[in-house]
Amino acid sequence: MLSLHVSGRPGASPGKRGGRGGVMTSTSDASTTKTAHGTSPTKTEPGTKAKDGPGTFSDAVSEFEALATKLPAEPVPDPYVAVAYALGWAVGDALTCTQYQVFNHLVKVPELDAPAAQWKLLVQQIRSRCGHLNNHLNSANADLNLNNALAAADNLLLKPPPGDAGGATNAEAVDLHTDILSVLWPVASPLAKSYQLGHQMQQMCTTPLAEKSTKVKLSKTPTTVTVSVQAYSAEVHRLLTALASKLPSNAAHATDNSLRLWSASLSAGGDELPEDLLRQGRRWHDVLAGEVSGKDGLRLTDYVAAADSVAGKLWQTARQVAARFKVGVIVAVVAALVGIGLVIWGAKGALGAGIATLLATFGLTWKGIGEFFGRATANGEEKLWDAEIDWAIAYRFTILKNPPDASKLKPRSKVLKIDQPTKEHLRRYSQWKSNWPDVFTDAPADG
Repeated sequence: MLSLHVSGRPGASPGKRGGRGGVMTSTSDASTTKTAHGTSPTKTEPGTKAKDGPGTFSDAVSEFEALATKLPAEPVPDPYVAVAYALGWAVGDALTCTQYQVFNHLVKVPELDAPAAQWKLLVQQIRSRCGHLNNHLNSANADLNLNNALAAADNLLLKPPPGDAGGATNAEAVDLHTDILSVLWPVASPLAKSYQLGHQMQQMCTTPLAEKSTKVKLSKTPTTVTVSVQAYSAEVHRLLTALASKLPSNAAHATDNSLRLWSASLSAGGDELPEDLLRQGRRWHDVLAGEVSGKDGLRLTDYVAAADSVAGKLWQTARQVAARFKVGVIVAVVAALVGIGLVIWGAKGALGAGIATLLATFGLTWKGIGEFFGRATANGEEKLWDAEIDWAIAYRFTILKNPPDASKLKPRSKVLKIDQPTKEHLRRYSQWKSNWPDVFTDAPADG
């Protein structure tokens, strides 16, 4: 706000405010003030920053800190999407039980590992998760609900296990599956996609073992691990990508990376057992269903290796850029060093003032330098680190007993017909198994 006061001058009558001898002056934020003889520059007040010039080194630190900490907020995972995934897997288990009349793909609970007890536990899981989603749809005033699916689950709960006289049939399990899909797809697409993801992954990981162990006569040769993964991996990849921001943190990308390792290893001739694929599937399930965090299994060595990978990628990128733009890089580096040197030198006098103004015009000030590096850090550091953590999780919980030989994974090797980035990740996975043996364990599959 502008404040006015009267200042006296020679010849003014004492005690007469605003008389002939009084002159009105103003005090404001302007850089000049009126005087009796015209205008003159006002001195900068103590504690105020100059509007021109390079500023100080503290300006760079402040701007770097301010921008580096302003990371964009990420989408919040939806817990109901994880519930839908777990429901899809559980219904897939029921379909496998009724189609092949086997139960060795289910997680065995001590004292409750008889087929009748296992079937009852499975149907109760289906009913519980179906109830959670139904309550969610009702609270959201959805046009459809899962009441029919809950009734179908209640009916399955009353029946003996598949294979017994009067036991649950495959047709009844299929009806339950279609009832759930017909409700979720029209009213909640993310829930429907997550349910479908759970079902697809369960079928991929369970079918080879179920067809290997069933006594039901099959109309075809039992599905192998390689055929099963190849048949489902493309659709699973699509759904994981679509749900990456809805599923628990790191879960979708880490699982997709792990599945990528499996697909590449199998396509290279790696031989894996159905029991190992099921064991791998349970690890994927636990992370995607939110039962465990992907980072829970990481060790200190995993973070060290991830940091080493980040540093390696940054150095590789710098070398590639330098090789492609040699002249431009040299000119830019020389110009930057000269400019920053002048800023640090803080030239005095007319030359210094001219240089400072010119530098400030092009944004080469301490504040500008801090803004540049702070913004670069905010935009790149978090994403790069998250990507490496996703791969660290994938390396940690991936189970491959027969990955390709290290000699076939060399950059110049033409033996394997897989893309170079995937070959590099398989090579790193093999290195992790060698350097940190606890990445790979020989514990048998549950059940």
